[in-house]
Amino acid sequence: MNQYEFDILLEKYLAGNCTEQEEEMIQEWYEKEQEKTLTMSNDQKVALENRIWSVIQQRTFNTKKGLKLRTWQKYSLVACLLLLLMIPVFLVKKQTPTKTTTASPKTVSNEGIIVKNTTQKPREIRLEDGSIIQLSANSSISYPEHFGNKQRNVYLKGEAFFDVQKDPTKPFIVHAGNLTTEVLGTSFRIKSYEEAQTIEVSVKTGRVSVFEDNNEQTKTRKGMILTPNQRVIFNKYTKEIIPAIVIQPSPIIQVANAETFIFEETPVEQVLSKLRRIYGLEMVVENQALNHCVFTGDLNDLPLDTQLDLICKSINSTHEQRGTSIF
Repeated sequence: MNQYEFDILLEKYLAGNCTEQEEEMIQEWYEKEQEKTLTMSNDQKVALENRIWSVIQQRTFNTKKGLKLRTWQKYSLVACLLLLLMIPVFLVKKQTPTKTTTASPKTVSNEGIIVKNTTQKPREIRLEDGSIIQLSANSSISYPEHFGNKQRNVYLKGEAFFDVQKDPTKPFIVHAGNLTTEVLGTSFRIKSYEEAQTIEVSVKTGRVSVFEDNNEQTKTRKGMILTPNQRVIFNKYTKEIIPAIVIQPSPIIQVANAETFIFEETPVEQVLSKLRRIYGLEMVVENQALNHCVFTGDLNDLPLDTQLDLICKSINSTHEQRGTSIF
């Protein structure tokens, strides 16, 4: 357990929300720390005691949650825990300031800035170039304090949604496992969990280049270009890149009004033409005779797959996805 995780556990203990196992962990830690000795001057001890007692009062006596703590022994244990926990923090702060944030733990290392989201909600990260990253739960990302003159490199573990500020002179590159995603300015999502067998990249807007990071020359490495509502699934073991359509495609152009998806005796060719334009996906009619059939119906507020189901049922046909196309 690292320092940040222990801080979170201690806050749960203060709020009375620990499980029996978590309380045993704190008690075990406390008993070990009791055996240690701290070498400090009397003046340092007095000043530190005053500062720590102020923190304890703020976190317990002055909060409703603190009133749930029932016994003086618990307050005594918490005070000792905080004392042992904060002594190195206060001493280090005087010498080496660090960059941190309580919302998403951030550390600065030789590799740059590392942000970990240990909460259960997405966390927003704003980069110096104006790009925004929504970092999902149990995910982390690292990037330099300042991007170079030629590229903007970031490294992802887990899942994140990227809204990248456009800069044609400086590509934005996301490294996720053995898969690299390169863009100039667009929005897309990457899922790259270490325990998963696959890595997935899906595009919302713009164009994205995805390729396997295998140190080969640009002309020989495997990859493809993705456009809105397209995705790829990369198998870490077979190294296969499988193109597909996102699970729920969304319109890539603004729908003008509620009548956009209302059709009355409209040739299927025209209906599909409108769907192609709105979703940006290729739709191929294998039986050309179907283009002369007509469709009547209201397809508003329905996902694309349901819209296609209704069209196909009305003309006695079927549809399926093949790669990034619909047949």
